[in-house]
Amino acid sequence: MNKNTLPEQIKKLRASKKMTLAVMAERIGVTTSAIAAYENGNRTPSLDVLVKIARLFNVTTDNLLGCTNKDLIDLSDLCFTQRENIRSLILTYRKFNVLATRAFSETRFSGMGELDDIESYLSESFDSFMNGL
Repeated sequence: MNKNTLPEQIKKLRASKKMTLAVMAERIGVTTSAIAAYENGNRTPSLDVLVKIARLFNVTTDNLLGCTNKDLIDLSDLCFTQRENIRSLILTYRKFNVLATRAFSETRFSGMGELDDIESYLSESFDSFMNGL
């Protein structure tokens, strides 16, 4: 579950794209003051505007509302084979993460090293794995 509230999520997403209030407002068809009010929590976007915000930042409305932290990736401009290749790569990452997480836990609890950051461990391990192929 995502801890961010809607105002925090909107502000974070806009900042991550280095987008001004004015640019965001123009892209979704509202005023700059409306965007500021959404980010300050003084106003809640309509359902229509919420959907436009989600599409602008390529996230789900659930993500905006703090119900999930799943990312949305638009594959619509890719051919079927390319989409299938990406799905296969994602499945490979997921399987690898399960195995690597087990290894991380075993290594961490066996006292064989100072592994405190699972994300960097997974990234480094996968890079080594791919280089070995």
